[in-house]
Amino acid sequence: MAGLYRNLAFMMHGSKHFGRQGYEAASKHFDDSVMQQRLDGRTCLVTGANQGLGRQLSEELAARGATLLMVCRDPTRGKAAVQAVQTKTGNKDVQLKVCDISDLSSVAALAAELKAGGVKLHLLVNNAGVMVHERQRTQDGLDVNFATNTLGCFVISLLLEPLLVAAAPSKVIFVSSGGMLTQKLDVDDMQNEHMRSYDGTVAYARDKRRQVAIAERLAELWANKGVGVYSMHPGWTLTEGVKKSIPSFYNFYKDKFRDPGQGTDTLVYLALQDPAKLQPGGFYLDRAPQAKHLTLGCTQYSAKEVDRLWSQL
Repeated sequence: MAGLYRNLAFMMHGSKHFGRQGYEAASKHFDDSVMQQRLDGRTCLVTGANQGLGRQLSEELAARGATLLMVCRDPTRGKAAVQAVQTKTGNKDVQLKVCDISDLSSVAALAAELKAGGVKLHLLVNNAGVMVHERQRTQDGLDVNFATNTLGCFVISLLLEPLLVAAAPSKVIFVSSGGMLTQKLDVDDMQNEHMRSYDGTVAYARDKRRQVAIAERLAELWANKGVGVYSMHPGWTLTEGVKKSIPSFYNFYKDKFRDPGQGTDTLVYLALQDPAKLQPGGFYLDRAPQAKHLTLGCTQYSAKEVDRLWSQL
C-alpha cells in the first residue's frame, strides 16, 4: 500500500512541477545574472555526453568557454557529437573520452588516463544512465541498471577525487530523477535479484535514490576539500531516451514535457553558481533545493543505512 501511495503522490506532484508548466512557473522567479558567467580555463567532464541531456549540457558548457571532456561509450557516435558541439559553439577545446560507465575496468582506465595527463577537474557531471527493462548483465556479471546508474557513477567520482581536489573549488553533480521519490534506499537487493519479475522502472528509481544518498555522503566527506557535491532532477524532459525507455509515459505526457534546454537549466545553474550559495548535498530542481521525500512517503533513511550502502559498493 505504501508503494501505491508513493506512486500516486509522485504523479500528482510531478504533473504540477516536473513538466513544462512547472518550469515556466518557476522561471518567473529566476535571476539569470549567474547564467551569464563564463567557464574559460575550467575543465568539465560530462558522462553520457553524446545525446539527450548530456549533449545539451555539453553545448551549454562549451558555449561558455569550458575545456570539455565528453565521455561517451560509442566512439563513432561520440566523435560525431564532439564535432557537432565544436561546430555549434565555436569551441575547439572539446575532447572525446571513450568509456563505458557500466564497465569498471573502462572507468579505471579513464581515470588513470586523466591522472597521467595532469588534468585538474573543475566539474564532474554524472549524467550517463540507462533504464533496461529485461535482466541484463555486464561482462563483470553485474545488473546493467545498477552497474551504470549506481556503481559506475560512484566509482568514477571516487577515482577522480584527486583531480577535483586539485582544482578546488570544484563540483560534482549527479543527474538523478524525481522517480527516486517513489523508492526507499535499497541496500539489500542492489542487483535486483529478488524482484518477482524484473521491473526496469523500479530498478532505475532505486538507483536514483542511491545517487541522492551518495551525493549527500560525498558532500560531507569532501566539505573540507573544496569539492561541492549535489544531485538534481531535470524534470520530465523530452529526450530519445525517454521515448525509448518509457514509451507509455511519453505517449501520455508528450505534450507536457520540458525541452532539453529547460531540462538542463538547473545543471547549468549548479555549474555556474557560487558554491557558498548552494546547499551541500542538496537535491535540486529549477535552481532550488527540493524535498527528498514525499510527505507520508516513509522513505527516510538513517546514516547507518548509508554506511551499509557505502560498505557494499
